Amino acid sequence: MNDGAVNNADIIDQFSKGLFWNFNREKLDYIKHKDLIIERVIEAGLEEDEILMWRLYSYIDIKNVAVNMSDLLYDDLVYMSCVLNIKEEDFKCYGKTPWFRKC
Repeated sequence: MNDGAVNNADIIDQFSKGLFWNFNREKLDYIKHKDLIIERVIEAGLEEDEILMWRLYSYIDIKNVAVNMSDLLYDDLVYMSCVLNIKEEDFKCYGKTPWFRKC
């Protein structure tokens, strides 16, 4: 019987399988771990992941995570800047070279 309650496992299962490759998906909670989920979607999510992210989380939640990310590829920074209507300079990672590009 479905009482209309949201099933956490069903929501997590909607995200791309590789997005949380280093986490136990069964222990991920879409509310408790929202910052992690938003960050992963911004970094490596597919279009479907992004659509789901916008359905689950508020503009404020997504903005707060995005602007405070330490490492973000420039293309992703530009994209999030446009989507969120925020200046690139307002992102914490603006002007920084991602750690994996320093090798």
